[in-house]
Amino acid sequence: MDTKSIKSRPFAAWLCFFMGVSIFIFLLFTGLSVLNHSQWDMDALKTPFRNDYKSSNAFKERTGHYFNNLFSLVADPSSHDNSYQEMTIQRLNNEGINLKYYAVNLDTGLLINNLEGDLSFSSSEGMPVLPADYKYYWYFDGNKLWVMDNGQAVDIRRLDSGYQNISPRLNNISAKYNSNSRVVLAVKDTLEKNPYSQSLYYGEQQFLAILGWVYITLGMLSIALLIYALIRRRDKRDFDRRLASWSGSVWLEIKIVLSLPLLMVGLRVGSTSWSDLSRMVLATTFTSIEILLFFWWFYVLLVDLIVNRRTFFSHNFINSLIKWYQKYESQYSWQQSMLKRAYMLVAAETVLASVFSLIIAISLSDFVPLFIALLIAGAGVYIVYRYLHRYKQTISDLGKLIDHIELIKSGDMESRLELAAEADMYPAAQNLNALQEGMSINVAEKMKSEHLKIELVTNVSHDLKTPLTSIISYVDLLAKEEDLPTHVNDYVKILVQKSERLKNLIQDLFDLSKASSGNIALDMEQLDFARLIKQTLADMEEPISKSGLTFRINIPDEPVYILADGQKLYRVWENLITNALKYSLPGSRVFVDLTVEDEGVLATIKNTANEEMNFGEDEILQRFVRGDSARTTEGAGLGLSIAQQFTQICGGNFSIKIDGDLFKVELLFTQNTCLLQI
Repeated sequence: MDTKSIKSRPFAAWLCFFMGVSIFIFLLFTGLSVLNHSQWDMDALKTPFRNDYKSSNAFKERTGHYFNNLFSLVADPSSHDNSYQEMTIQRLNNEGINLKYYAVNLDTGLLINNLEGDLSFSSSEGMPVLPADYKYYWYFDGNKLWVMDNGQAVDIRRLDSGYQNISPRLNNISAKYNSNSRVVLAVKDTLEKNPYSQSLYYGEQQFLAILGWVYITLGMLSIALLIYALIRRRDKRDFDRRLASWSGSVWLEIKIVLSLPLLMVGLRVGSTSWSDLSRMVLATTFTSIEILLFFWWFYVLLVDLIVNRRTFFSHNFINSLIKWYQKYESQYSWQQSMLKRAYMLVAAETVLASVFSLIIAISLSDFVPLFIALLIAGAGVYIVYRYLHRYKQTISDLGKLIDHIELIKSGDMESRLELAAEADMYPAAQNLNALQEGMSINVAEKMKSEHLKIELVTNVSHDLKTPLTSIISYVDLLAKEEDLPTHVNDYVKILVQKSERLKNLIQDLFDLSKASSGNIALDMEQLDFARLIKQTLADMEEPISKSGLTFRINIPDEPVYILADGQKLYRVWENLITNALKYSLPGSRVFVDLTVEDEGVLATIKNTANEEMNFGEDEILQRFVRGDSARTTEGAGLGLSIAQQFTQICGGNFSIKIDGDLFKVELLFTQNTCLLQI
């Protein structure tokens, strides 16, 4: 299908709607005008369809107009100059044989006449005697106006007679001049075309003969166009939106200025009175055009309001000026733009206040300057309102920004800060979202890498267990052999020691990886923490005695119950005591304390280091990091890391504090994990 045809459909549908409604409004207005002119006589609407010109209001208006001019000429000739008299007589003569007239002023003897011979009157009724084909005439006998039709007097006082708007004007003239005048105006029964001039009677008769068919044709056309527009109403609405887009780009002030004159046109519609059909048709045509302009302009405004809603009011000169300023403001930093905004507010308010005061001082009594001054004052108030509204929104967005930073601090990497694109804090919000997204990606990659490392260590540890078991078994068999040379026995002892160390290392790696991944079985139970520490110290009595260190134990005799995995916690204290034995200054003291505090149960172990501790608390907790950088002692540097992981999975808090040569480890189990306090 042709693209141009598709694009033209909305315009075609709307054009049909426009023409259909315009024709309907024109027909409706002209019909109401005819009704208003005929004192709301419904028969006036039937005149074009009857083909009876002489019964129409147009014919009566035309005859009354001629009679009024003729009467005025003979009743008060001094009020009219010669040119007016000649023009009036010429208009009467333009009707040709369609009009016979006779007017005389008995006081002055002035006579205006186009009859052949003098006018005679009947002896019985005193009415003028006219030619046989002039049965319709108007006659003023000096006191009363007579309208005769086919020998019968018409009651012109009836509301439905059509003479109500005509006869009062004639009676007023008669009373005003109080002249002894006689006026007769007769119209031919059958109107004919004047071959020498233009007969208005004949022209109006011909016009009314086709007017009915014109109205019927226009009415049917209007209905057809509206039906088509109804069928294509979607296309019509599409074009309405285009109109709304166009009108939405116009400032509100311009719309108001253009609406005021059209509104005045609408207020004066129907206030015009027409004296003849030619004037009425012309005036009705122009007034209909004005009404259509009024209707369609406000239709466009209504569509604009429905489609654009708030934008209809917000798109004005002040807001456009503010948007221009915001664009100018965007080239500066946020701090500079905020300061410039405040300065511009003060400057604008100062200028508006000065202009307002000047106008008030110069012309306080004039309405227009006062109205302009009020508009300036309103603009000043509106600018302050907009500034405060924008300031309030900026403060609100700043609060949202701070709250979002707190969310990121608490670890929320999913939520995004959404602000309006025109907000002052929008760039900062976008930067924060980008930073948050980058952090989230980095954390995810780090977690993935950590998971892969843990999985690798777990798999490697598991795979090393099988060959190591075989090595240990064969070394054990080799150690049981008799008659081995002395140096071979020494080698076997070294193999036993190293294989056992390797076994412990692999087991540590396996346990640490399982604890780090959370894939470790726990047997949480109620246990006596004090007894567990004492049991661990008792089990390690032999290495403690050989170390030469003095252990100071401060553990309550009463039970201190916590909820934890006993095996894992035993392993924790085994590693802590082993670490103290390896890295304590020879001959120094090791302090082991267990106390119950408000926060929970706190267990500590303190020792004096045998070497300078040139590392931090977090660094020593890293895997494969040992207290002696020279690596002169046994161990793989996993003891503290395993202790930390096992403590955490049991619900405790593991921390290290270093103060000079003092190395201190704290295990805190809060009230949630404590079952009984001493």
